[in-house]
Amino acid sequence: MKVYVAVLVAVVAVSVSAFPEGYNYEQPKQSYLPPEPSNRVEEPLQQQKGMPYDFEWDIQNQDFGNAFSHVENSDGSTTQGEYRVLLPDGRTQVVKFFDKGGGYNADVTYEK
Repeated sequence: MKVYVAVLVAVVAVSVSAFPEGYNYEQPKQSYLPPEPSNRVEEPLQQQKGMPYDFEWDIQNQDFGNAFSHVENSDGSTTQGEYRVLLPDGRTQVVKFFDKGGGYNADVTYEK
């Protein structure tokens, strides 16, 4: 029992001495700097490369239970489309979306 108490006292003494009084934690240096302002002028969408565009793809692999599709088109000022994903519970998630220059808008529905 005396050996147990002696070991316990030694462990406590080492633990207390491992944390000196007045430990000073330094804050990490800031790693993110905001971007510099740009003088670049955005081209109108109609003049950007690849405008207008139209694409469609579809994957149907019933052996593995995969079913995905995506249809999208843009005339340069409006982008719209739809994509479908087969979910694990058997439902299909359908996302119809559009962007008329004011941001992405989506309507999400589910089919059984």
